[in-house]
Amino acid sequence: MFWVPVFSLIFIFSLSATGADPAFLQGIDRQYESVQTTSQDLLQTESRILKALEQKEASEDLAWRLARTYYALADTSTDNAAKKYYHQCLQRADQTIALNDRSAWGFFLRGLCRGKLGEMQGIWSSLSIINPLKNDFKNAARLDPSVSQGGPHRALGKLYLELPGLLGGSVDKSVDHLKQAVALGPKFANNYLFLAEALYEQKNYLDAKNTLQDLLTFIGESDEPPGAHQIRQKVQILMAKIEPWIESQSPHAQRN
Repeated sequence: MFWVPVFSLIFIFSLSATGADPAFLQGIDRQYESVQTTSQDLLQTESRILKALEQKEASEDLAWRLARTYYALADTSTDNAAKKYYHQCLQRADQTIALNDRSAWGFFLRGLCRGKLGEMQGIWSSLSIINPLKNDFKNAARLDPSVSQGGPHRALGKLYLELPGLLGGSVDKSVDHLKQAVALGPKFANNYLFLAEALYEQKNYLDAKNTLQDLLTFIGESDEPPGAHQIRQKVQILMAKIEPWIESQSPHAQRN
Protein backbone atom coordinates (compact mmCIF):
# COMPACT_ATOMS: atom_id res chain seq x y z
CA MET A 1 0.00 0.00 0.00
CA PHE A 2 1.14 3.55 -0.69
CA TRP A 3 0.68 6.25 1.91
CA VAL A 4 0.62 9.99 1.34
CA PRO A 5 3.84 11.45 2.80
CA VAL A 6 3.25 13.93 5.63
CA PHE A 7 5.42 15.41 8.34
CA SER A 8 5.14 13.81 11.74
CA LEU A 9 2.00 14.98 13.48
CA ILE A 10 2.63 13.52 16.89
CA PHE A 11 2.83 16.84 18.69
CA ILE A 12 0.64 19.00 16.50
CA PHE A 13 -2.53 18.26 18.42
CA SER A 14 -2.72 18.75 22.16
CA LEU A 15 -3.07 15.72 24.37
CA SER A 16 -5.91 17.56 26.06
CA ALA A 17 -8.07 17.27 22.94
CA THR A 18 -11.08 15.04 23.42
CA GLY A 19 -11.50 11.82 21.51
CA ALA A 20 -14.55 13.26 19.80
CA ASP A 21 -12.60 16.21 18.42
CA PRO A 22 -12.39 15.76 14.62
CA ALA A 23 -8.99 17.49 14.55
CA PHE A 24 -7.62 15.04 17.11
CA LEU A 25 -8.94 12.04 15.17
CA GLN A 26 -7.61 13.43 11.89
CA GLY A 27 -4.20 13.84 13.48
CA ILE A 28 -4.24 10.22 14.60
CA ASP A 29 -5.24 9.07 11.12
CA ARG A 30 -2.62 11.14 9.34
CA GLN A 31 0.11 9.87 11.61
CA TYR A 32 -0.98 6.28 11.01
CA GLU A 33 -1.03 6.82 7.23
CA SER A 34 2.36 8.53 7.03
CA VAL A 35 5.21 6.68 5.34
CA GLN A 36 7.44 8.19 8.02
CA THR A 37 5.66 6.46 10.88
CA THR A 38 7.94 4.35 13.09
CA SER A 39 7.26 1.99 15.97
CA GLN A 40 8.12 4.84 18.33
CA ASP A 41 5.54 7.03 16.59
CA LEU A 42 2.94 4.28 17.01
CA LEU A 43 3.75 3.95 20.71
CA GLN A 44 3.25 7.71 21.09
CA THR A 45 -0.04 7.39 19.21
CA GLU A 46 -1.08 4.66 21.64
CA SER A 47 -0.24 7.00 24.54
CA ARG A 48 -2.24 9.86 23.03
CA ILE A 49 -5.32 7.71 22.55
CA LEU A 50 -5.10 6.20 26.04
CA LYS A 51 -4.82 9.68 27.58
CA ALA A 52 -7.81 10.84 25.56
CA LEU A 53 -9.77 7.84 26.81
CA GLU A 54 -8.92 8.79 30.40
CA GLN A 55 -10.58 12.16 29.89
CA LYS A 56 -13.90 10.92 28.53
CA GLU A 57 -16.17 7.91 28.36
CA ALA A 58 -15.23 5.03 26.08
CA SER A 59 -15.44 6.10 22.45
CA GLU A 60 -15.95 3.87 19.43
CA ASP A 61 -13.80 6.19 17.31
CA LEU A 62 -10.93 5.95 19.79
CA ALA A 63 -11.37 2.23 20.44
CA TRP A 64 -10.99 1.10 16.83
CA ARG A 65 -8.11 3.50 16.24
CA LEU A 66 -6.36 2.00 19.24
CA ALA A 67 -7.00 -1.50 17.84
CA ARG A 68 -5.54 -0.37 14.52
CA THR A 69 -2.48 1.03 16.28
CA TYR A 70 -1.87 -2.29 18.05
CA TYR A 71 -2.25 -4.12 14.73
CA ALA A 72 0.40 -1.87 13.18
CA LEU A 73 2.70 -2.32 16.17
CA ALA A 74 2.37 -6.10 15.91
CA ASP A 75 3.31 -5.90 12.25
CA THR A 76 6.66 -4.31 13.17
CA SER A 77 7.40 -6.53 16.20
CA THR A 78 9.02 -9.89 16.89
CA ASP A 79 6.86 -12.92 17.66
CA ASN A 80 6.32 -12.52 21.41
CA ALA A 81 5.66 -8.79 21.23
CA ALA A 82 3.54 -9.24 18.13
CA LYS A 83 1.35 -11.79 19.88
CA LYS A 84 0.82 -9.36 22.76
CA TYR A 85 -0.17 -6.56 20.40
CA TYR A 86 -2.54 -8.78 18.42
CA HIS A 87 -4.29 -9.72 21.67
CA GLN A 88 -4.55 -6.03 22.58
CA CYS A 89 -5.88 -5.31 19.12
CA LEU A 90 -8.48 -8.03 19.57
CA GLN A 91 -9.55 -6.63 22.95
CA ARG A 92 -10.00 -3.12 21.57
CA ALA A 93 -11.84 -4.40 18.51
CA ASP A 94 -14.20 -6.29 20.84
CA GLN A 95 -14.66 -3.08 22.81
CA THR A 96 -15.48 -1.21 19.60
CA ILE A 97 -18.18 -3.71 18.69
CA ALA A 98 -19.57 -3.59 22.23
CA LEU A 99 -19.89 0.18 21.87
CA ASN A 100 -21.39 -0.05 18.40
CA ASP A 101 -22.46 -3.38 16.94
CA ARG A 102 -22.58 -1.75 13.50
CA SER A 103 -18.94 -0.69 13.45
CA ALA A 104 -17.35 -1.89 10.21
CA TRP A 105 -13.91 -0.97 11.54
CA GLY A 106 -14.53 -3.01 14.67
CA PHE A 107 -15.42 -6.17 12.75
CA PHE A 108 -12.66 -5.66 10.18
CA LEU A 109 -9.93 -5.21 12.77
CA ARG A 110 -11.21 -8.06 14.90
CA GLY A 111 -11.02 -10.31 11.84
CA LEU A 112 -7.48 -9.19 11.03
CA CYS A 113 -6.24 -9.79 14.56
CA ARG A 114 -8.03 -13.12 14.88
CA GLY A 115 -6.44 -14.19 11.62
CA LYS A 116 -2.93 -13.19 12.67
CA LEU A 117 -3.27 -14.96 16.00
CA GLY A 118 -4.56 -18.01 14.18
CA GLU A 119 -1.52 -18.01 11.93
CA MET A 120 0.84 -17.69 14.90
CA GLN A 121 -0.89 -20.47 16.83
CA GLY A 122 -1.00 -22.80 13.85
CA ILE A 123 -4.74 -23.43 13.99
CA TRP A 124 -5.73 -22.54 10.43
CA SER A 125 -7.11 -26.05 10.00
CA SER A 126 -9.69 -25.43 12.71
CA LEU A 127 -13.16 -24.25 11.76
CA SER A 128 -13.32 -22.63 15.19
CA ILE A 129 -11.13 -19.80 13.85
CA ILE A 130 -12.13 -19.83 10.17
CA ASN A 131 -15.86 -19.31 10.59
CA PRO A 132 -15.52 -16.36 13.01
CA LEU A 133 -13.00 -14.82 10.61
CA LYS A 134 -15.40 -15.06 7.69
CA ASN A 135 -18.23 -13.67 9.76
CA ASP A 136 -16.19 -10.67 10.92
CA PHE A 137 -15.13 -9.77 7.39
CA LYS A 138 -18.61 -10.37 5.98
CA ASN A 139 -20.11 -8.13 8.66
CA ALA A 140 -17.56 -5.42 7.86
CA ALA A 141 -18.30 -5.72 4.14
CA ARG A 142 -22.02 -5.48 4.80
CA LEU A 143 -21.72 -2.44 7.06
CA ASP A 144 -19.09 -0.45 5.13
CA PRO A 145 -16.99 -2.22 2.47
CA SER A 146 -14.93 0.94 1.87
CA VAL A 147 -13.00 0.84 5.17
CA SER A 148 -9.24 0.52 4.66
CA GLN A 149 -9.74 0.99 0.91
CA GLY A 150 -11.81 -2.12 0.33
CA GLY A 151 -10.30 -3.92 3.32
CA PRO A 152 -13.19 -6.31 4.08
CA HIS A 153 -13.33 -7.60 0.50
CA ARG A 154 -9.52 -7.72 0.31
CA ALA A 155 -9.43 -9.82 3.48
CA LEU A 156 -12.19 -12.14 2.27
CA GLY A 157 -10.50 -12.51 -1.10
CA LYS A 158 -7.18 -13.43 0.48
CA LEU A 159 -8.87 -15.81 2.91
CA TYR A 160 -10.77 -17.68 0.18
CA LEU A 161 -7.54 -17.89 -1.85
CA GLU A 162 -5.47 -19.35 0.99
CA LEU A 163 -8.00 -21.81 2.43
CA PRO A 164 -8.08 -25.34 1.01
CA GLY A 165 -11.31 -26.29 -0.69
CA LEU A 166 -12.34 -28.68 2.09
CA LEU A 167 -12.30 -25.75 4.52
CA GLY A 168 -14.27 -23.40 2.30
CA GLY A 169 -11.57 -22.06 0.01
CA SER A 170 -12.70 -20.89 -3.41
CA VAL A 171 -10.66 -19.22 -6.14
CA ASP A 172 -13.82 -17.92 -7.82
CA LYS A 173 -15.03 -16.29 -4.60
CA SER A 174 -11.55 -14.88 -4.07
CA VAL A 175 -11.56 -13.23 -7.50
CA ASP A 176 -15.03 -11.81 -6.94
CA HIS A 177 -14.11 -10.21 -3.61
CA LEU A 178 -10.77 -8.89 -4.85
CA LYS A 179 -12.37 -7.26 -7.88
CA GLN A 180 -14.65 -5.44 -5.44
CA ALA A 181 -11.62 -4.45 -3.37
CA VAL A 182 -9.93 -2.92 -6.44
CA ALA A 183 -13.08 -0.97 -7.26
CA LEU A 184 -13.25 0.37 -3.70
CA GLY A 185 -9.51 0.95 -3.29
CA PRO A 186 -7.97 1.78 -6.68
CA LYS A 187 -4.94 3.31 -4.94
CA PHE A 188 -4.17 0.30 -2.75
CA ALA A 189 -1.40 -1.80 -4.30
CA ASN A 190 -2.22 -5.09 -2.55
CA ASN A 191 -5.74 -5.05 -3.99
CA TYR A 192 -4.15 -5.47 -7.43
CA LEU A 193 -1.47 -7.91 -6.33
CA PHE A 194 -3.90 -10.21 -4.54
CA LEU A 195 -6.34 -10.05 -7.47
CA ALA A 196 -3.56 -10.94 -9.92
CA GLU A 197 -2.59 -13.90 -7.71
CA ALA A 198 -6.19 -15.10 -7.60
CA LEU A 199 -6.62 -14.71 -11.37
CA TYR A 200 -3.43 -16.70 -11.88
CA GLU A 201 -4.76 -19.51 -9.69
CA GLN A 202 -8.02 -19.30 -11.67
CA LYS A 203 -5.91 -19.83 -14.82
CA ASN A 204 -7.14 -16.51 -16.15
CA TYR A 205 -3.64 -15.50 -17.20
CA LEU A 206 -4.40 -12.56 -19.46
CA ASP A 207 -6.56 -10.90 -16.83
CA ALA A 208 -3.82 -11.51 -14.27
CA LYS A 209 -1.26 -9.86 -16.57
CA ASN A 210 -3.57 -6.93 -17.29
CA THR A 211 -4.15 -6.43 -13.56
CA LEU A 212 -0.41 -6.25 -12.95
CA GLN A 213 -0.03 -3.79 -15.82
CA ASP A 214 -2.78 -1.65 -14.27
CA LEU A 215 -0.79 -1.68 -11.03
CA LEU A 216 2.42 -0.65 -12.82
CA THR A 217 0.54 2.17 -14.52
CA PHE A 218 -0.78 3.33 -11.16
CA ILE A 219 2.74 3.29 -9.72
CA GLY A 220 4.11 5.23 -12.67
CA GLU A 221 1.42 7.89 -12.35
CA SER A 222 2.12 8.29 -8.64
CA ASP A 223 5.64 9.73 -9.03
CA GLU A 224 7.28 6.54 -7.75
CA PRO A 225 5.78 6.55 -4.25
CA PRO A 226 7.58 4.86 -1.33
CA GLY A 227 7.39 1.08 -1.64
CA ALA A 228 7.33 1.16 -5.45
CA HIS A 229 10.56 -0.85 -5.72
CA GLN A 230 9.23 -3.72 -3.59
CA ILE A 231 5.94 -3.71 -5.49
CA ARG A 232 7.77 -3.87 -8.82
CA GLN A 233 9.77 -6.86 -7.58
CA LYS A 234 6.57 -8.71 -6.65
CA VAL A 235 5.04 -7.85 -10.00
CA GLN A 236 8.10 -9.21 -11.84
CA ILE A 237 7.99 -12.48 -9.91
CA LEU A 238 4.32 -13.05 -10.67
CA MET A 239 4.66 -11.88 -14.27
CA ALA A 240 7.45 -14.42 -14.79
CA LYS A 241 4.99 -17.14 -13.78
CA ILE A 242 2.22 -15.82 -15.99
CA GLU A 243 4.07 -15.16 -19.25
CA PRO A 244 4.93 -18.82 -20.09
CA TRP A 245 1.27 -19.75 -19.87
CA ILE A 246 0.25 -16.94 -22.17
CA GLU A 247 3.04 -17.78 -24.63
CA SER A 248 1.98 -21.43 -24.69
CA GLN A 249 -1.45 -20.25 -25.80
CA SER A 250 -3.16 -22.23 -23.08
CA PRO A 251 -6.93 -22.47 -23.74
CA HIS A 252 -7.42 -20.92 -20.31
CA ALA A 253 -5.34 -17.89 -21.26
CA GLN A 254 -8.19 -15.72 -22.41
CA ARG A 255 -9.70 -12.57 -21.09
CA ASN A 256 -13.28 -12.86 -19.93
